[in-house]
Amino acid sequence: MGEFDQRVDLPALDFQKLNIGPYSNNVYVLTCKATKECVIIDTSHSAEPILAACEGATPKYILQTHCHGDHIDALDEVRSRTGAPLGQHAEDAKEFGISPDFTIADGEEITFGEITLKAIHTPGHCKGMLMFYYPGHCVCGDTIFPGGPGKTWNHGQLLTSLDSIENKVFALPDDTVLYPGHGANSTVAQSKAEVAGFRAAGRPAPNEFGDVTWDG
Repeated sequence: MGEFDQRVDLPALDFQKLNIGPYSNNVYVLTCKATKECVIIDTSHSAEPILAACEGATPKYILQTHCHGDHIDALDEVRSRTGAPLGQHAEDAKEFGISPDFTIADGEEITFGEITLKAIHTPGHCKGMLMFYYPGHCVCGDTIFPGGPGKTWNHGQLLTSLDSIENKVFALPDDTVLYPGHGANSTVAQSKAEVAGFRAAGRPAPNEFGDVTWDG
């Protein structure tokens, strides 16, 4: 078990967070308790721990928050061994050349067993970034982390990322737990406070981008 591995036992949903590989990637396996159908969110580093987390359940979908290389290291093997259809945003398919079985649009609902997730499109770190929301819990990929947004490669991307954070992430209830693509969790309330300090400091600076931190 990695430092941030955890299992959240919700009334209808078994929510597993796996921390895998050298970049502290997080993979999520969400299982409907009533039907034992599950979804895999992101396929980083190694298929074995991901498939082990699915034991006793039937994978209905593989969902990618985005398709940067460290989030899809195990995609081909997981896809082959589970036979589960792959879903991602259409912009991700264009940018990274990975062909999904279905595309996912902003606001679309994804159902497995008796569980429904809402997809939220949050471009910035990449054009096709998706979050997956279940009341009280949001798998947010590399949209936002404790301490900063996902990495950007130009100032326009950072501005787009901030727009996604302030208009999509912060539209969720304050007590929503944010489960990122790397490292530890945060909450919407915690993130709002961090971004408020960032804005109060007059940031972002002109042409700021890269590995931005809220307090740096």
